[in-house]
Amino acid sequence: MNQLQTQLRNNPWTLLVSLPRNDVELARAALEGGAQGLKVHINVEHFASGTRFGSLEEERGTLTQIVALAREFGANVGIVPGSEGNFASPQDFVELAHIGIDYFDAYPADAPAWVFAQTDLDIMMAAFHGANLHEFSGFEALNMTLCEASILPHEEYGKALSALDLARYAHLVSHLEVPVIVPSQKKIEPRDIPALQKTGVKGLLIGAIVTGREVESLGRATRSFTGT
Repeated sequence: MNQLQTQLRNNPWTLLVSLPRNDVELARAALEGGAQGLKVHINVEHFASGTRFGSLEEERGTLTQIVALAREFGANVGIVPGSEGNFASPQDFVELAHIGIDYFDAYPADAPAWVFAQTDLDIMMAAFHGANLHEFSGFEALNMTLCEASILPHEEYGKALSALDLARYAHLVSHLEVPVIVPSQKKIEPRDIPALQKTGVKGLLIGAIVTGREVESLGRATRSFTGT
């Protein structure tokens, strides 16, 4: 069982930060703010942050530094390894594990079938808007160990978290055995956390919609959720 999976199963709540850029100072701000894990990217044009992330070859040095820093704080690092048509290779997964990446996170339509045969990285699949949850739960039989609840439509990005959103998250959790985390597709605030916890999700992944894209704003946002 890898680090994030252990955290989510054993801890009442976990705060993760998705970095708007693969940047050591952004990582430091998140970790000093109390984040228990980080998410980085390669091979991606990221919708929420409007940022391009390069290939493993381009990003390797920075990723190595981020993982080393996270280890100093006892935090995990996961990765989005690409999107459809521009996804990391099996050899990339071996290298990512060697660097110290804990898990990968991808939408099912972006992930090639071979990812369910590899054992280098834990498997997080992103449930998506309109997903058939009966079909999606089948990923558990294929060794999915984590789930990201990316289930809200793009037109709702950045709005306040609603009661309907809570029902959607609770419905997803009811279909799965693996731990579920919620990404900040909505502009989630610290006061929303008690209600989120009641849905059964195990953690929150804050990203650009909540953190902004700069060191100061990211650190401030992270601290607002951890009280540090």
